[in-house]
Amino acid sequence: MSHLLVIDIGSSQITAAVAELSDNRRIVVRGLGRARSGGLKQGVVIQIDSVVEALVRAVAEANQMAGTKLSDPLVSIGGSHLLGQDISGTVMLNHREVTDVLLTQAMEQVQAQAQVPEREILSVIPRSFTLDSQHGIRSPQGMTGNRLEAHVHVITGATHVVNNLKKCLRLAGLDAAVLVPSSLAVSQLVLPDERELGVCVADIGVGTIDLMVISEGAPAWMQVMPMGGELLTHDLAVALKTPLGDAEHLKVQYGYAHTSFAPPTDTVQVKKLADRPAEMISLQQLTAFLQPRVEEIAEILGERLRQSGRFEEASTGIVLCGGTAALPGIAQVFESLLQCPCRVLKQAHQEGLDGLLQDPANAVLAGLLAYGRDQEVRPKPRWLGAQGSMLNRVRQWIQGNF
Repeated sequence: MSHLLVIDIGSSQITAAVAELSDNRRIVVRGLGRARSGGLKQGVVIQIDSVVEALVRAVAEANQMAGTKLSDPLVSIGGSHLLGQDISGTVMLNHREVTDVLLTQAMEQVQAQAQVPEREILSVIPRSFTLDSQHGIRSPQGMTGNRLEAHVHVITGATHVVNNLKKCLRLAGLDAAVLVPSSLAVSQLVLPDERELGVCVADIGVGTIDLMVISEGAPAWMQVMPMGGELLTHDLAVALKTPLGDAEHLKVQYGYAHTSFAPPTDTVQVKKLADRPAEMISLQQLTAFLQPRVEEIAEILGERLRQSGRFEEASTGIVLCGGTAALPGIAQVFESLLQCPCRVLKQAHQEGLDGLLQDPANAVLAGLLAYGRDQEVRPKPRWLGAQGSMLNRVRQWIQGNF
């Protein structure tokens, strides 16, 4: 039995969790810690001291609750600086059998192509292999041919953004941290059939929307949109002339994605700015200020998917998560506007995570736990030197997804 520490770096809050991994691979969350931080904007560090303080508080709280002293976490990384691209690497076999060494050479070619100035490689994910004219091979070891081609999805981040987050982790005593793109973590939670047939995961956070299309068992496309739930909060604050904190509370506790879902007779008191008297408004009035932005987000998301050429590839639809996905009726609004199946991620096929997913804002945290549980050999972070062999990472992905 072992334990795992994971940390979700959000746009306004850092959340840590300690989980117990039983021998039958069940995940049991033993500790949670949360700390708000003003040092983050759209998932990117803008004030190091504030982020370090929040990291220390969140990790200490989670460790204390679990009775552990873990300091080697999996840590999410998000932000619009992240880019995903498909790259292929080739190795000539000369009619030899595909061995671990030759497979590693093909993957190292991919990594060399992806290494460009001012970009840091975060994830190298095999999609499939081609052996001579045979396409769609998922595990080529032991096969014989003349030419092996590896088709890989590579996720990179802006070097300065990645380095600032690494510095925060080092100062917080978390030197052994491993960075995992947020969208990759959340992708672990969709159903196996969705992963195979094609699905888009949309994590609508406070300041960003992380999109990832998964098909044939592996990531096919990703993009981070610099917009999120804070826009709805701002709309409410402006329309109702109420403080931002009160607007956030109203959105979370009383908001709906569409007026048709709001109870017609229910009302709520709204505090006003500058000592003006509070007023009562109906929940339908409140929701009327949220609905246009929800619809705008859905339309922009659909436009990005269509522009990418991946909309049809997500044949089973869109899975929504993140804090904004908790708005009642949001899946129906997206489904109506985008004309495709949409659902909110509330259950995982991973045993032990459904409790966390009762709040869609915990999707990245739950995804990190699933990702960590599936890593048989934990890689070391690049900035500390050897990350674990390329071969081990390839084996892990093939075994876990194919």
